[in-house]
Amino acid sequence: MIRDIALDHADDPALRTRLRPYQIRALERIATCGTAAAGLHREVCSHCDAVRLRPNTCGHRCCPHCQGRARADWVTERTAELLPCSYFHVVLTLPPDLRALALAFPVIVLGALMSAAGEAIDYLCHKPDILGATVGQLAVLHTWRRDLGIHPHVHVIVTAGGWDERRQVWVDARRHGPEGTPFLMPVDVLLAAFQRRLRRLLLRAYARGDFVDGPHEAVPVLATTAAFTGALNRMCATRGVARIEPPFGGPEQLLKYLGAYVNRVAISPARVTAYDPATGLVTYTWATNAAPDVTCMATIPATEFLRRFAQHILPPGFQRIRFRGLWCTARRATKLHVVQRWFATHRPLPPPTTPAVPPERPLDDDPCRCTTCGLGRWRLVPGTWQRPPAEERRRLLEQLRRDRRTQTPVEAAIPA
Repeated sequence: MIRDIALDHADDPALRTRLRPYQIRALERIATCGTAAAGLHREVCSHCDAVRLRPNTCGHRCCPHCQGRARADWVTERTAELLPCSYFHVVLTLPPDLRALALAFPVIVLGALMSAAGEAIDYLCHKPDILGATVGQLAVLHTWRRDLGIHPHVHVIVTAGGWDERRQVWVDARRHGPEGTPFLMPVDVLLAAFQRRLRRLLLRAYARGDFVDGPHEAVPVLATTAAFTGALNRMCATRGVARIEPPFGGPEQLLKYLGAYVNRVAISPARVTAYDPATGLVTYTWATNAAPDVTCMATIPATEFLRRFAQHILPPGFQRIRFRGLWCTARRATKLHVVQRWFATHRPLPPPTTPAVPPERPLDDDPCRCTTCGLGRWRLVPGTWQRPPAEERRRLLEQLRRDRRTQTPVEAAIPA
């Protein structure tokens, strides 16, 4: 349904004036997802050798409709890298006064947010009075609230312990309380270290002139140097939002939650409950942390929905998933593999139990089941996945839009 909304309204001139070029290109890509404008590929049945042509998916990292297998593979790979230890879920949030600055300069501000979060955790965990070891970090940036508002924050999965390189041993996190709950560090200490590093990174960017080219009129904190430093000083003087807690349901459950938005942003298609092409109104739902059992609902114009969605599309090349410490990509051979061997020697896992066999999927509910014989499955024919040139994609996209606008409202509401 989000694809249909982009197909009908992403070319609205009033909307395009409020978006950046890469956000417009992303909406155009999403509008072509699963249509002939994205190209075609050939599939063959594994049983009867029947052949069919199918439209390609767009493959954009923000598309809510495709790349389901890539998301599942990402979760599987990260789950295989989990160490047999406890974990913490750390959340650090950008102060509200800097949200407008993040919208105007996303690469600088959001990059500083992620760097400050990782550096603060690393610095404190290396202190002997806290842990004195190198922890593993997996950070994922989210920029949205559930109602599609702007709310940049970082989710970090942190190991409840670290690797002491000097002694070549694993150091478990301290425990406290009658139940021996793992304890990483005081929240206030982490928040203060995070704010100091974020302030320093933003001041360096300001001194380099990174905020010169941009919409200064929309960012009051950039009016003068005193206003900018004053906003950063107020950030450090007030208590921000930070959480350190065990992952609800374990690290695997947290990985599934974070993995759901690895190849999409802000909202899943299931939350868009209604779209009327005739009136151009979109209805979507969400739930709050305060009342998770209460479903909130909003009905807004389609162009406003696309604007709220597009403000969470990050610039090309920006890495919103980052690994540090034991999970750092450049050091896995020298750190992660060493730690895995240590755990295999000193803390071997119990033998795995026989997993339950999942129920077979009904034939009628399998989209890959051959519609000709009903026995085989459709398989991609290698070498047939081709995308048309850019000019041809634009021509096909405009043709799709003309066809939809000449349909009746009932016909336009039926997905292609």
